[in-house]
Amino acid sequence: MKKKCSASYHTYTCEKSGEQCICAVPLFQSLTSEQKEQIHSLIHHKYYSRGETIYRPGETAESLYVLQSGKIRIYRLSESGKEQLIRIVMPGEFTGELALFKKGFYEAFAEAQTDCSICAIKHNDFRELLMQYPATSIEMLAVIANRLGTSEQQTAWATTETVKERLLHFLASLVDSDESEPVVELKMAKKDLASYLGTTSESLSREIAHLEKENKIEEIAYGKFKLLTDY
Repeated sequence: MKKKCSASYHTYTCEKSGEQCICAVPLFQSLTSEQKEQIHSLIHHKYYSRGETIYRPGETAESLYVLQSGKIRIYRLSESGKEQLIRIVMPGEFTGELALFKKGFYEAFAEAQTDCSICAIKHNDFRELLMQYPATSIEMLAVIANRLGTSEQQTAWATTETVKERLLHFLASLVDSDESEPVVELKMAKKDLASYLGTTSESLSREIAHLEKENKIEEIAYGKFKLLTDY
């Protein structure tokens, strides 16, 4: 059975790997079928095994990476070697966009958390597309602005709040306002959440236990929490 994407002029089918990348990314959904076909011609397919580095700081930034399947960890290392997780890239999302607007180098590590299938588009090619299709440019700026806001929030948590407060605010940020119950499910392992919140796995586990004892959260399944108080 074919997966289909709606388009302005005719149906754009998603049978091939590159076509699936285009259909999966919200960034491209405002484009017509002809425009999506143009992007498909620019895609280079890459495959990475779990644990393999996709790019690292200091490497020349050449491509935008669209994740078709798997998970990617984006992180930085301090001078002391401590890891700070920035985000987890999920299917349909992209990374490598910051260097798109300036010729430079990657500033973080991107590592395949699982086996990954990636569609890469050269920065030069993608810049031309953004100039041709303003709607896509606006979509990309919206994503980047959202990531910037998340990064600023992450920094504020790490510098002004306790681990318990960081954890509560992070869980609260995941709550879907349309759902009747405040139940959230982590998209990352607990060790990655600890890195994201700027703490250790041991400290995170202790704070989860404390919050459960205080009846502020309930872990109803592994990595799935119900918030029992408003934050």
